[in-house]
Amino acid sequence: MASLLAACGGDDTSGEETTTTTTTTTTTSPTTTVTVETETVVPPATTTPYPEPPATTTEGDGTIEIPVPDIPSPPAIPSPPPIPSPPPIPGVG
Repeated sequence: MASLLAACGGDDTSGEETTTTTTTTTTTSPTTTVTVETETVVPPATTTPYPEPPATTTEGDGTIEIPVPDIPSPPAIPSPPPIPSPPPIPGVG
């Protein structure tokens, strides 16, 4: 597509003609549209309800003690060696 535009300043049109050419290029690339329809059938849930917990017959505050195997304590961390004092500064003291 090309267009021609003539512009004039004021009322004088002698020799002042401006030409503008516009070129538009349109490229199209082929497009492929893929439509995928899926149908998911979910069967109704057939799980059994959880059984009721047994009635508590324990006396007290309801604390449950879980036996823990005897695990020895790790060895004590030894103390670090003492930090030596810095050497004396000559001429001071």
